[in-house]
Amino acid sequence: MNSEWLFSVLALLLVPLCAGCGSGSEENAPERAAVSGSVSVDGKPLPQGVVRFVPIDGTPGPKTSIVVEQGQFQADAEQGPVVGTHRIEIQSTDNGGYAMDDEDAIRRLRESGVKRIEAIRIPPQYNTRSTLKETVAAEGPNEFRFEVQLRRRR
Repeated sequence: MNSEWLFSVLALLLVPLCAGCGSGSEENAPERAAVSGSVSVDGKPLPQGVVRFVPIDGTPGPKTSIVVEQGQFQADAEQGPVVGTHRIEIQSTDNGGYAMDDEDAIRRLRESGVKRIEAIRIPPQYNTRSTLKETVAAEGPNEFRFEVQLRRRR
């Protein structure tokens, strides 16, 4: 048998199989919505972080992570969370200006006598054990304000 003929036959057989291949139908994808808002820590804007919208209570779809810069976050309808109820997780990505794996920076800090880097650490009740819930509506506005308390009020 001729190898060109065999290749042609295989190609003709595979084309119908690949017709259904792809990233999925947009018609079946859950509806998303634009969101925006602010995150403050003890009354001050969170310098750097992430807000995660994690679908709960039967809301279909993936979780959505949105970058926080200077206390503000925003996502358009294409990149925003799915419509429905979400658990909200807030995480700080502020490392105090030093990566923990930067050995030169760690050495310089020790030499200069710095004992502790000031970095914002969000407590678990706002991230891994968050009880914060919000509903994203199909027709906005979906504007959210999250206030993290690190210090206990007296």
